[in-house]
Amino acid sequence: MTLAIDIGNSYTKLGIFDNNTLIFKDIIHKDEKRGLGNIAETYDIRKVVVSTVGREDLAEKEAVVRGIEVVRISRDMKLPFENGYMTPETLGLDRIAAMAGACGKHVDCKNFLVMDLGTCNTYDIILNGKFIGGNIAPGLEMRLRAMHEFTAKLPKVEVGEAIGIKEIMGRNTREAIGCGALRGMIDEMNACIERFKNTSPTGRIIMTGGYGEMVYKMVDKTVEYDPYLVLWGLKAVCENSTER
Repeated sequence: MTLAIDIGNSYTKLGIFDNNTLIFKDIIHKDEKRGLGNIAETYDIRKVVVSTVGREDLAEKEAVVRGIEVVRISRDMKLPFENGYMTPETLGLDRIAAMAGACGKHVDCKNFLVMDLGTCNTYDIILNGKFIGGNIAPGLEMRLRAMHEFTAKLPKVEVGEAIGIKEIMGRNTREAIGCGALRGMIDEMNACIERFKNTSPTGRIIMTGGYGEMVYKMVDKTVEYDPYLVLWGLKAVCENSTER
């Protein structure tokens, strides 16, 4: 079995794969002092594959202590898609893992729009199995914080408050900020989706990331939401690299 560990800025996601089945998943906040726990005794873990933003995680450290083989994702590993980025050395490992997850989980498809909603939103396009490029934009919380921190009087609106606003246009300043951030982001996403569908009408559009669950129902109905896409990508990259 393979344990995939996705170490983000705030959370760590764990997933255990038995061949092509995700049989266990968990999410750990960075402030929790919790590592592998009982899963190391419960499951026959032979390999651990890790992607990290730079932060170390207790689960990875415990795997090393237990003598389990640990593989950290790197840019020079074999990928399940062709990398056509002009500066491949600058392509974020989180973006690589999300795209690898789409390709590895849906092997019958060659065209993808992968949308990862976190601190920043990333929109990455694969056509005919080749990554052709993508966009990076401010995430929802970043948009809300920027309006507060870069102005003298605009109040801080939290993500949950913005998500809860049902109006399209704000009726007061707090609603105006929340609607401006959220609806502006939704319009941005729908425009990206429309351009992709014009290029690849039968391609798959997959959304992941911490804020994905909150907003995926607000965008085009063809969007799939997969909170564990990066874990699937870690598994796919690890397997591809082993096959080299």
